[in-house]
Amino acid sequence: MRLTNQLCAQHIGWHFKKHWLIQGKRVPRETGAAAELLRLSAQVRTPIDLLAPKGERLMLDFIGTSPRAISENNAHPKSDSTACHSYDDNSLLIGGLPQAQVLTNTIEVKTFPPKIEEAVANQKLPNGIDRNIRNAILSAHVLDAEQVKLPKIKLIERPAFNLPRNYGISHERINRLLVNRILHEIEKLAGRSLTVRRKLFDNAAFKASLNKDSDKIGFAINANKLVCSNRAIEGVKLKFNGNLPDLYPMKCTISIPKKPIDKNDNFYPFRTDATCSHPHTVFSFFDTNLVNTHGSEVTTSQFQARTLLKGFVVAVARAKHLHGASREGDLAKPIVVQSVQTDGRTFHFGVFQLNTLDISSKNSLKNFWFHRESYELFSKCGYETGSPYLDNYNSDIFRILNAFYCSS
Repeated sequence: MRLTNQLCAQHIGWHFKKHWLIQGKRVPRETGAAAELLRLSAQVRTPIDLLAPKGERLMLDFIGTSPRAISENNAHPKSDSTACHSYDDNSLLIGGLPQAQVLTNTIEVKTFPPKIEEAVANQKLPNGIDRNIRNAILSAHVLDAEQVKLPKIKLIERPAFNLPRNYGISHERINRLLVNRILHEIEKLAGRSLTVRRKLFDNAAFKASLNKDSDKIGFAINANKLVCSNRAIEGVKLKFNGNLPDLYPMKCTISIPKKPIDKNDNFYPFRTDATCSHPHTVFSFFDTNLVNTHGSEVTTSQFQARTLLKGFVVAVARAKHLHGASREGDLAKPIVVQSVQTDGRTFHFGVFQLNTLDISSKNSLKNFWFHRESYELFSKCGYETGSPYLDNYNSDIFRILNAFYCSS
């Protein structure tokens, strides 16, 4: 059967279609209004002339051609920016933790502050807490329903070979689900009397800039999870003696490229009069695919250096927010920030105490970095014969996180 056009009753649809076709070709009749306006010396213009006026082109005569000079400054011509060493979330210190110590003028203390050490040792947790944390790990790593395209897998022996793309839970979602579930369990144990004094924020940005000897260094980081408190953490009043590592012949700003930054390079995301404006604990997620690894594997020292710098930048941004962007030198009251970094399996904990904003090598007063070695949350987690499994769960991580949350 030959298909034909659909017709309405009594062909009314066809009638209206032809009627509009004829009406669209109508020519307006001459009324004599334009001739009368021209007789009166009035200008007659069409609507097109008013809506889309035609501009006159000016013909320019060039004698020869001159190549434009290439500027060495990559910044926008109208911006008031200056080039300096810029550290962000994609940066990685080649020298690892020793380079971070020299960069921030910090002494390493391989233990937590006494209050946290005592809190970790004397904790009494209910019996069912380990089961809840195991369920949180399985929920984040295995049982979540998200299925996205995962990053490409490259073989060192065959770099040009394209392996089939895998689907699964994204790295950022695994970390966020895991941290949120653990913090939820901690808040249930802490009770309302403590949780009302804490506030949780996602993706808080911090910016700070300092002068290191003859170099200016700009820091811009993002806290994936931030815990704020209504009262600042008290500083450690003990004295620690130590020397900074020797990086010779390497400079502390190596692997930190120079980029143009704006004059407003100090930013703290909260007002001074806010109820919970004091930084308490910074959670950062580590993803190898988003970090410039300089063509090599990330070492444990480089991983720990990122934890230190996260806490350092937040503390400096808070100090600049309280005392002014131009403030330099020693602080009357130290600023303490707890820093936690994880890739979903490995956790690194540290406490940074900012004693001075003068990070030059000549300053005798040093900042303090309290930390332990990294912890593995588990050894294996996945599916085995169709069932989810979790091997070698480490309960010490929850104890340390609980002590960090309760510290003040």
